[in-house]
Amino acid sequence: MNESEKAKKIITENIYMTVATATRDGEPWVSPVFFAHDDHYNLYWVSNKEARHSQNIRENSKVAIVIFDSRAKEGDGDGVYFECEASELTDDSEIITAIEAYNQRATQDEFRVSNITEVVGDKLWRIYKAVPRQVTKLSDGAVVNGQYIEKRIEVSLNEKS
Repeated sequence: MNESEKAKKIITENIYMTVATATRDGEPWVSPVFFAHDDHYNLYWVSNKEARHSQNIRENSKVAIVIFDSRAKEGDGDGVYFECEASELTDDSEIITAIEAYNQRATQDEFRVSNITEVVGDKLWRIYKAVPRQVTKLSDGAVVNGQYIEKRIEVSLNEKS
């Protein structure tokens, strides 16, 4: 299995990612969220429009995301790192596409989106989309002076496996 295939496996087998956002002035914030992805590995999540990370995205669309396979034993962890442009979805057709992807992963009804009216207008929920600009994953690191130094390599998620 090559590194791109390993990255896809991590994305597919994990249901939480951590989104790092920042205000326009650079004040950072991180939030773990349940997520889904489409065939192009755009990432979707549902959040309260008043959540701090949601407000930050309205001010600054640049986000960093990590999906880390925390099920691995110590020393065997692996993760996929994204630099993305994120936005709150407002286009009905994009929202419907995101709802379909999201609901395929959500197993509990209270977290599913029943229809588009739950994520627009005066409702609190919104659907967010992160479009990857660069994707890297952990690779074989090295021990330097007795300390492990991590290494990341760029991967392509849209290449055919």
